[in-house]
Amino acid sequence: MKHQSKTSVSEGTHCHSIGAALTFIIILLGIGVPVWWNTTTVQRASLPLEELSNMVKLYENEQIFHIEFKTAKEASALVKKLQNELAESKELSSYNFSIVPYHLNPKEVNILLSQNSIDAIDVSFEELSGNNLQNGLSIVQVPTHYLPTGKVYIGRHNFLYISEEINFKSVCSILASILSTYNHHENLIANLPISNQYNVLLTFAVSNLTMVHPSLVSVFDENFSAFSKKFSHVSDLSISSQVVYIGNGHIGADYSTDNNAFILNEEKIVSLINVLEPRLGNQLSSDPTFHWVLYVPHEEQSPMYIFKGSSPVTTNSVLSPRWNGGGLQIVNGIEHSFAGLALCQLRNALGIFSLQNSEDSYISLEYDESGVHDWELYLLTRRRTIQFLNQATITLKSLSQLLEQIGNIVVSEEIRDLVVTSVKMVDAARRAILNGNLQQAYRDAKVANMCAEKAFFDPSLLALLYFPEDQKYAIYIPLFLPIGIPVLLSLRSVYMHFLKR
Repeated sequence: MKHQSKTSVSEGTHCHSIGAALTFIIILLGIGVPVWWNTTTVQRASLPLEELSNMVKLYENEQIFHIEFKTAKEASALVKKLQNELAESKELSSYNFSIVPYHLNPKEVNILLSQNSIDAIDVSFEELSGNNLQNGLSIVQVPTHYLPTGKVYIGRHNFLYISEEINFKSVCSILASILSTYNHHENLIANLPISNQYNVLLTFAVSNLTMVHPSLVSVFDENFSAFSKKFSHVSDLSISSQVVYIGNGHIGADYSTDNNAFILNEEKIVSLINVLEPRLGNQLSSDPTFHWVLYVPHEEQSPMYIFKGSSPVTTNSVLSPRWNGGGLQIVNGIEHSFAGLALCQLRNALGIFSLQNSEDSYISLEYDESGVHDWELYLLTRRRTIQFLNQATITLKSLSQLLEQIGNIVVSEEIRDLVVTSVKMVDAARRAILNGNLQQAYRDAKVANMCAEKAFFDPSLLALLYFPEDQKYAIYIPLFLPIGIPVLLSLRSVYMHFLKR
């Protein structure tokens, strides 16, 4: 009887052990593992992967170049003649031109009859157009006495002026010059990267604070404020100025008795740049910054001129690649044309290039106070639209490839919304380009690029950007190994128990 009771007790204890093991296994596998799986699963919002894979780059000549031909006479025959010349031109054969005939209204005809110069006509036509950037160029046919024989006038705005005796081959040649200047491979890379916002920092470096004449600052303010206002059609410019005191101002310049001035060779000017660079405020913001330094020499070292070898530098300035196309200019007198040079270099840094009139085939009107023509901004807008779209496309494709390669990166709904918005804006910009609405295309392209970059550089993506896959083993093995071994042994005991039965 005692033996039977001991056997029944041992069997009951064994059954309780098997039951406890089964309960632990069920709780671990049925509750613990699913909870762990759901809490450690990487959150990934769905992205429009098909649209991303189908995105392709655009090229400059894929845009339609709109031309409005304005004349007081019958325009259809003249438009057809111009179209034939454009089709035969080798330089322009890859571009898509849309030429629309336009008959001058009575107000415009009155302007041609009442004004006495192309300059006055250009101002009047711009006032009629509402001072807005147009989506193309306008060719205006004016009476012969306004223009020299065979010449074309390029206005300050979006108007080209031709006479009734003009050869349309000359018009095609000028259009080819304009497009090649803004589409040439070397010109595609400006010193300042494309951005929605730029900083312009003007620095007055002096050894005596009283040496900064008020007219220095006022001239810069007048020139750059007008340029900034005009350039706002493309991007915003934040212009600021500062005065930097550099001690006694004595630098390694050599006095030349022949020139009766101090000479600063280009090699020695590096020492001056090294002194100034830490004080320029390079960390003003994350936006691209253009630096221009105006150095007023100490009175004991004045006048001072920059020499390259044995010849003086005409502009008395030197450019610095580290300053995003900016540079340093030595000013010995208030009358020096310093503001014009700084503005010219800013134009180049932003990608506004002047036409080369080597054959003297056209006459260009002088710049107004803004220092930039409307047609230059129009061509810059055309190019930047393509650049923004291509940059957004590259960024989105890079983001898609990154997410495919690294499965640990979290894709939040906010990032998904940014990507979706960017894709939609790219499509909207492409449609606007086909419809000839350049300004709308440019606005959409800027939004597309901004959303793409914001999504790509989101901190939540960067947090796990360098998280290797094998790091999971280092985290989960110490967690599951102490639990896994007893569970495996329990499974073996349960299996043997039911196998004996």
